[in-house]
Amino acid sequence: MKKLNDIFTHIPLLKKKVNHICEEYNITSEELLLEMVKFLTLIHTTNEKLSPSLVVDLAWHEFILFTRYYQEFCITHFNRFIHHTPSENEDNNIYQKTIEYYIKQYGKPPEAIWGKIAIEEWDASKCGACHN
Repeated sequence: MKKLNDIFTHIPLLKKKVNHICEEYNITSEELLLEMVKFLTLIHTTNEKLSPSLVVDLAWHEFILFTRYYQEFCITHFNRFIHHTPSENEDNNIYQKTIEYYIKQYGKPPEAIWGKIAIEEWDASKCGACHN
């Protein structure tokens, strides 16, 4: 994925910055950063309020700290700046909607990154009537 390669080329330090997250969740930095890019792409393509998983959010926080490159990345790949707007109110409906969009766009989400709810949604989305 070109977007991910751009990150690795321009800010290789980001891989090191997310290592502690990766170790805690038993995932690689490539897997985590790919899922972060997928989430940002979902925001761009849906133009709706979406919510990342905790793990993706932690990676996004690290990415945002590279302010100049984050801004350039957003403008280059999404033609706009994607803001991160935290909320103290959890809205499970927004996360559910995020998972539904994820499945439509990318297929099965990795459980280690998106959680059991995502896998349950994936399992529920595979009804026999949905296949042509």
